[in-house]
Amino acid sequence: MNRLMLPVILLCLCTGILPAQTPQIDSLRAGIYRAANEKEELAAILRLCEEYQSINRDTLDHYAYRAKDLAAKTADPKLVDLAAVAVADDYYRWGWLDSALATINPVIAHNNVTLPAERPLYFKATRRQALYYGSKMKYPEALAILYKLVNEAEKYNDSVVISTNINTIGSIALIRETPQAALQWFYRALGYLSQGAAFDAPKAALFSNLSEAYFLKGIADSAVYYSGLAIDLYKQQQNLMGIAMAYQRQSKIFLKNGDPAKAEAALKEMIEARQATQDGNIHADDNITLVEFYLNTKQVDKAIAWCTQYLKQGNLYESVPGEGQVLNNALSIRLMYYELLARAYKQKGDLANYQQLLEQIILAKDSLAEAKSEQVIAEMQTKYEVQKKENTIIQQQLTIVKKNNVFYRVMGVVLILLVISFVMFRDYRKKQRVKVEAAIGNEKRLAARAVADAEENERKRIAADLHDNLGAYAASIASNLEVLQSDQLSGQHKVALQELNQNSQTMVSQLSDTIWALNKDSLTLTAISDRIKVFLSRIGNSYPGIRMDVQEDIITDMALPPTQAFHLFQIIQEAITNAVKHSGAGRIRVGISGGEDWQVSISDDGKGMDERNVKPGTGNGLRNMKERASVSGWSISWKPAVPQGTMVLIQPVHSLNK
Repeated sequence: MNRLMLPVILLCLCTGILPAQTPQIDSLRAGIYRAANEKEELAAILRLCEEYQSINRDTLDHYAYRAKDLAAKTADPKLVDLAAVAVADDYYRWGWLDSALATINPVIAHNNVTLPAERPLYFKATRRQALYYGSKMKYPEALAILYKLVNEAEKYNDSVVISTNINTIGSIALIRETPQAALQWFYRALGYLSQGAAFDAPKAALFSNLSEAYFLKGIADSAVYYSGLAIDLYKQQQNLMGIAMAYQRQSKIFLKNGDPAKAEAALKEMIEARQATQDGNIHADDNITLVEFYLNTKQVDKAIAWCTQYLKQGNLYESVPGEGQVLNNALSIRLMYYELLARAYKQKGDLANYQQLLEQIILAKDSLAEAKSEQVIAEMQTKYEVQKKENTIIQQQLTIVKKNNVFYRVMGVVLILLVISFVMFRDYRKKQRVKVEAAIGNEKRLAARAVADAEENERKRIAADLHDNLGAYAASIASNLEVLQSDQLSGQHKVALQELNQNSQTMVSQLSDTIWALNKDSLTLTAISDRIKVFLSRIGNSYPGIRMDVQEDIITDMALPPTQAFHLFQIIQEAITNAVKHSGAGRIRVGISGGEDWQVSISDDGKGMDERNVKPGTGNGLRNMKERASVSGWSISWKPAVPQGTMVLIQPVHSLNK
């Protein structure tokens, strides 16, 4: 055996590093072993870590931390930041997304996009940040970063960065299951691509996403075509994670086309690529594809066993199109498993389990609605379009400045022509400035109107959904519980039934309060006061020993947006509930006073409390009250009442600063 190779083998055995997965990675690791000093070793490790999508995770973990140690010795800020990117990629591969974000954020702060020497690292780190947010299902945050990146890259004509990030914006449209919108982004990205090795990686990811978009639209030939192009490019780059994803998508296409043999072959290729990175069976997308294969080939029991196994484990992974697989134990993954399991039970004829799964699917979809909020997405797209137009205006102004310089040099020869031209130019500039200001004002008005319309439509949709779906179910539960009342029930059963009936009535009331707030364009203090009176009347029978009333001193009847009105009502309601349950009070009074500087107080004559004596973590009620006040721009405080008891005080923050 060559004695030079012996230290290499010993290093692999001692560190637990497995053999490389591709010839390219073999070559990069060989460069590490050939390094004559730590500086060369660091440079070789950083080149290897760039292939983080194909390296075994244990191997990446070892070399990322080695790079961090070596970079710290150099005290070179750029090398330290590059090592931090490698560590963030390591966290990303292991699914530690919060750690990845905490690591990548300082790198972005250290590098200035306006400086050519720092710009590539800024683009790289900022894109990583967007991918990490996307992996956490925080799509609005991811989109905001991606739109900003595209705008910045357009300023410096960086086609690779532009096409790569536009492709990722389209991939989020795929996640939202809007393939037509995704295709518009993909073809826009395609327009920036050129020939050359620098564009191979963006092309592979783009072709893979095009395949998925055409699959969702039901255009099989195009889906197969782009899938083949993606696989060929990924193989040329030796990108194992990309190969696995492309084969996974290809198997779905073949399965839908009625070719199970090709589908199975694609699945085997996918599994082989996963095994090379040791990321095999734990990826949710891979498992879901396999379950779908079982269902379509009538292997129902295998599908049920597979879904049940991974739902119990909870260790589920989700893919970011064009970027690989990341850990995400979120509702979207569980929802996909629930839907597949429901299909399996229905196909088997097990109607009891099928019905149970349908109820779980409804709950999961309701919880997922906020993450895919069309309102937030629309706001991000509107901001992107406004920013793009502002960039166009800046470019026009720069062009004007350049023309001015040429103009002054030429006109300097003849004094008379200079004076005449200056006057003409001054008038021209004035007209242009008026036009630009008018255009900016119009765009801002249109943007504000679009955001307002999106918010209004979303608010009405949510109110309608609550009324038509949850409201109907809650009312049905309450009605059925009343039917179940019987004198023949035992005491324990009667108590349980009464509690269920009371809880269902409470749920109906709370849904009614929510719909009441969402259905209004705005709500006045008087309307909120009237609603509080209804609430006091509703709970008064349950607390006959407590006198409860509302005292109004409203000078100007302020109107609040529906969201703020709902928060204020919930805070007052929670304060009243706390008082009747915990204070031992004989009287509770709600005071609403003022105009623009309004104030709401909830006071009782009970045993009293002080928010400074409340231990952290003792309950969600006070924390929720503080959070509602904070997001609405109000202050909330708990003070001793006179002569005894507690007073909760809510008022706008700007009132305190006067």
